[in-house]
Amino acid sequence: MMTYEASVPVYFQRVFLGNYPMPLTDLPHDNHDFESTAVSAGDAIGLNSVTSNHTAHVTIEVFDSAAEVPAEVRAQRPLHWFISSAREIALTDMEGMPALVLPALPAGRVHCAVTCTGREETYAARHFEHREDVRNVERWHVAIWPDTRSGG
Repeated sequence: MMTYEASVPVYFQRVFLGNYPMPLTDLPHDNHDFESTAVSAGDAIGLNSVTSNHTAHVTIEVFDSAAEVPAEVRAQRPLHWFISSAREIALTDMEGMPALVLPALPAGRVHCAVTCTGREETYAARHFEHREDVRNVERWHVAIWPDTRSGG
């Protein structure tokens, strides 16, 4: 397992993890579900922040196979996914600027287990305290692994 960490600016309540550069088809931008923690799309997943105009911290754990993923992570629901089809994947802001670029998993479906903490504190800091410098209070953890079943 490899672990990567980055801080990413959040605009319009969403950041992305997926193929880099992100193709212009089947984008999570087109999914307007902001109630769910994350949304799946063909080329990436969208992580739905609690608010906009802050910086979130993201930890990504990359596993080589489902067998390496702890059972409690594999059991998380819902699981999200994207289709790996590029040489790299990236954590990007809404404008496509990468905060972190890493080697892609093998081509095919990539499972993603997503959790987030610090949402209430981030919302309070932005909307009740009117802070402009909210950094790394909202903390994401994304575990990813390739679907190794026949046919991806």
